[in-house]
Amino acid sequence: MMKRSVIMAIAFTAGLFGLLLIPIDGNIDNNFVFFLGRFHPIILHLPIGSLMVLLVMEIINKFRPELNLDAACRILLWFSVVSIIPTITLGFLLASSGSYEDELLNFHKWLGWFTALICIWLVVFRQKKSTKSKGLSGFYYPFLSINVVMMSLAGHYGGSLTHGEDYLIKYMPLALKTFLNIDNTDDKYLVINTVIDSSSKEALYYKNNIRPIVEKYCFECHGEEKQKGDMRLDTLHWSMINGLDAERWHAALNVINLGEMPPKKKPQLKNEERQKLVSWLSENLDKAAIAKRKDDKRVMRRLTKVQYSNSLKELLGVKVNFGDVLPNDGKSKMGFSNNGNILQTSALHLDYYQKIAREALDKAIVFGDKPQSKRYKVTLGKNLGCGNSGAEFGGYQTAPVNNEDLVVEILDDHGNPLVSANDSEEDQLTQIKNKIGIGMRGSASNRYNIVNEGMVLNSALPAKEITPKSWQGPSPNLKLLIKEDFPRTGDFAFRVEASKGYHSSAIERIIDLRSDQPASLSSKSINIVAKDLYYSNDFVLKNKRWLIPKDVAKYVDTKFTYHIPKSGFYQVDLVHPYVTDDAMPSYRISLLGRKKEGVIGKRINMDVTLKNKEKITTPITLAYLTEGKHQGTIGGKFFVGFSNISITPLAEDDPLPKTLERESIKDNATYTNVNPSIQVFAGSRTDDGMDYKTFSKSIEVNASLGQIQNFEFTGRLENLPIPLGSNDVSGDLANIFTVGLWNNHLVKESSLKGPPLLIKSVEFEAPYYPVWPPRSHSNIFFNSPNKANTETYAEEVISRFMQRAFRRPVDFHELNRYMSFWENIKNDFDRFEDGVKEVLIAVLCSPNFIYLYEPEIPELKETEDQFYLASQLSYFLWNSPPDQTLTDLAESGYLYSELSEQIDRMIDSPKISELVNSFSFEWLRLDRHKNMDVDVDNYEDFTRFVKEDMLNETYHFVQYVLKNNLSIMNFIDSDFAMLNQNLAEFYDIDGVKGNEFRPVELSENQKRGGLLSQGSFLSGHSDGVQAHPIKRAVWLKEKILGDHPPPPPPNVPELDPETPGFENLTLKEQLFLHRNKVSCMDCHRKIDPYGVVFENYDAVGRFRLTVKNKPIDVKSKLPDGTEVVGIQGIKDYILKLKKEKFTKSLVENLLAYALGRDIGFADEEEINNIVEEVIEDDYRFRTVIEQIILSPSFYKKEEGWFNKIAGK
Repeated sequence: MMKRSVIMAIAFTAGLFGLLLIPIDGNIDNNFVFFLGRFHPIILHLPIGSLMVLLVMEIINKFRPELNLDAACRILLWFSVVSIIPTITLGFLLASSGSYEDELLNFHKWLGWFTALICIWLVVFRQKKSTKSKGLSGFYYPFLSINVVMMSLAGHYGGSLTHGEDYLIKYMPLALKTFLNIDNTDDKYLVINTVIDSSSKEALYYKNNIRPIVEKYCFECHGEEKQKGDMRLDTLHWSMINGLDAERWHAALNVINLGEMPPKKKPQLKNEERQKLVSWLSENLDKAAIAKRKDDKRVMRRLTKVQYSNSLKELLGVKVNFGDVLPNDGKSKMGFSNNGNILQTSALHLDYYQKIAREALDKAIVFGDKPQSKRYKVTLGKNLGCGNSGAEFGGYQTAPVNNEDLVVEILDDHGNPLVSANDSEEDQLTQIKNKIGIGMRGSASNRYNIVNEGMVLNSALPAKEITPKSWQGPSPNLKLLIKEDFPRTGDFAFRVEASKGYHSSAIERIIDLRSDQPASLSSKSINIVAKDLYYSNDFVLKNKRWLIPKDVAKYVDTKFTYHIPKSGFYQVDLVHPYVTDDAMPSYRISLLGRKKEGVIGKRINMDVTLKNKEKITTPITLAYLTEGKHQGTIGGKFFVGFSNISITPLAEDDPLPKTLERESIKDNATYTNVNPSIQVFAGSRTDDGMDYKTFSKSIEVNASLGQIQNFEFTGRLENLPIPLGSNDVSGDLANIFTVGLWNNHLVKESSLKGPPLLIKSVEFEAPYYPVWPPRSHSNIFFNSPNKANTETYAEEVISRFMQRAFRRPVDFHELNRYMSFWENIKNDFDRFEDGVKEVLIAVLCSPNFIYLYEPEIPELKETEDQFYLASQLSYFLWNSPPDQTLTDLAESGYLYSELSEQIDRMIDSPKISELVNSFSFEWLRLDRHKNMDVDVDNYEDFTRFVKEDMLNETYHFVQYVLKNNLSIMNFIDSDFAMLNQNLAEFYDIDGVKGNEFRPVELSENQKRGGLLSQGSFLSGHSDGVQAHPIKRAVWLKEKILGDHPPPPPPNVPELDPETPGFENLTLKEQLFLHRNKVSCMDCHRKIDPYGVVFENYDAVGRFRLTVKNKPIDVKSKLPDGTEVVGIQGIKDYILKLKKEKFTKSLVENLLAYALGRDIGFADEEEINNIVEEVIEDDYRFRTVIEQIILSPSFYKKEEGWFNKIAGK
């Protein structure tokens, strides 16, 4: 008998170990198995009941042996074994569906399995007990008791799988919950019910006790007839849990607690009324917050345009901004474009996603041998060329480099010049070479020079932002021009041979004007008369006076000669007729024959008031001209026409020579130890300028003259405004691709030459493939030992691609769907790769790629939970998918435990600029700066480069505070600013050299610390002509202090410029007039004082002390009675009294950005907790980010019931 029991136990035990081989991850796809598994909850009551009864009977039998229950106990034990084996087996079959929460299922599985194992061996232990033998018999009662306990726990976890983790504790008495340390903030307000009982106790309490108070004190201003501050209270629903008005009730509570409502001039709440109202609001808002937090479910949100582009780039290795063609993302109430509620997916999105997926994979996957690249090189030097090859492109205000000063070469893949084998090949090469040239349009001829060693470029001088000059780039800029014979897609390389240069010592040259007035004619003036010139049929002499072109759109010119009696400085003026601005009146004059030093061409901007003038004299240039005879030309495209050219010598006592000498000394002293730098760009040549983008960071050149430095810049053609295909446009000057550079050591004055840059050669190669096949292809079709087996290899390729695209593991069912698709279409394609590509297109159109992986329920497998965390983390901090480190940690389940280390690693990564730029742009409303049109007549030196550097100043400042883990109070005021030379000069701060942004120590009087005195905010909150105090005040209150002023009521009058003497009023006087209007009074008393403090800064953010010839008064009394003086006063006020308020405002905005949703009253507790942690850690910026990531709203790591009871 004993032997049979042991054999039976061993056999059953082997069976139990066999059950462990059944996978419970959902990979079994057999309906019959699932059918059998459904009987598990039906029969499990048999072993549970029998074991419970067995324990009771054994206890009775032990203390009352005379009852002779031995036989009955033995039968019950065998019945337990016989019933527990099929129960546990069916349980494993049911679990194989994979549709259960992993952690709970593991507890249930192992407790049930060990219960069955012990139950089996209890038969052996009891047999020993019955034979009165020593040894194992002593284990029977302890193991039977343990088994019943384990069975009970297994039953609990089974119930939790079926009914939820809180099934047992849901209705547990409050005292017991408190004793066991179980969270009680749930059940009563867990479910938001849309059915509201208007006759309930709560409803009647509101009707009889609360509404009368609100009606008495609030409805007059916030009722049916009037809604001050866009707030109406008479329609709010009393139920904050089930109604939709909790946010508005919360806003009402805020203004009551702040003492702002009722207004001081209105009847005030009695203490009892205030206490009753505030208590009711607070209690119900707390309940509503709990209900909202419990009811809120994470949902998938679509990738933004930027995130979509970044995800495709990382996945495919193709650096194209694919998302640019998608519709723009909207913005939430808080101003963020990554908000899930506004990231809708339209039919247009779906259409684009499919097109983009196909286009992207077409670019990533390649076939055959490496394609032949187009590779062109142009070497520059005085009289270096033969003059027979190389294009000299004409056109409006053109400035080609003479082909005698350049050599064009067509290179092979190894960089060697192609050599023709016969005349036919030579002709083909010459044809290509004659489509390639160097252009200098937009470059003043006195800012560059062809020398023996190449071309010397002075520092670039940005043009005044008036078209078309501003479209031509800064002066000078060198452009490699290629007509038609260039690729339009793919990576490209632009190579430059360069060194430091030197300033030309040319004597004859043109000099920038110092005055916009024509010279006073004298007997010494040289007068060139149009009617006396010989001219071609391209011209007509109008009224026997004006020489004008027959076709203004055609390039024309005519020659003239003149004699200079004495070497010296002259002013050249042009007498011409009035021409409307839409005719683009222009001129191109060469004073020194073919010498480019004597060429000047410009567009003339004529005011309509000049229309009736008989003649107009426009100053052209100053020039140093040597004694003797000179030849010149005049004309150009859209030539204005002329009657006279006047060349007038400057007076002997004119200060220009000494001024030029001083400028030269200053220039040499300023830039002696400064290096030039290269900024590259590419785009299209247009009729009157160029459409271009920069495509790489500026790089400094430090090679001395004679020691050439080689630079390689790479980019992607699809990301640039390149010309359309030749079939779409036509013309001699159409389809000209531009790739070029300028000396990026920008200067503000034409008299400054800056550190010279010498360019020896420029080279263009496209498509550019450093390796073949490119990584974009080999990352998809990787090497594998199974490559010959198409079925296996296809599954490997598709599975790996899906995991990378979905940013998580894929299960059998998901993979099987895509493999089935491939099986159905693979024979439709000749190439294996084309069939697989169709499947990959489907993957890229899947919501699993297009949407962020955010599950609706928290009951996830541990690894899935970690992959979700990895995606949350990477799209928050990098706006891109998780890298390999995050993926590996998620796969191993260690990401959460190493979260702090990963946050630091990600902040230290260059990709953190994605967070900094994206968040700063939307938080600080930098779009207003980007879209602001500044009056360039008043602010001539406010160029696109200054405007861009103001944005970069803010980005670099925020990033510096973050990277160095500084206090966020630096955002209010700091003892440093992030500046480069261009912006420092604009702010009138000395000692900053070079293009790189760096922390610059500030003195007390420089007024540039923190965000509040940065140009991006100040110019963005002006009207482009003058400072706008209201805009600045509202920005300060909203973005810095977290107060949101109500929108102005309809039909509010603007500041009235027709008020007598208005133009002579100071800002404070203008605001006083506006504020005293009844409709404006209440709001502006709370807003205007915050705007007055910024009046020292003009429309472009420069500091000033006077306006309209009056001293600026920046004293201001804030609504709380605090008096402050100017920008420093408001900074000190915030740092002294409002640090916590600013911290909370920043946390609210960054939390909304991190979560992809606007925050509300239900987030108040969590925000306050984060603020406390930040304050405790000295307001460090990294702490803000870390606490947001660790917050339950960002990532909630669920605890099991046992851990809750144990108080883990």
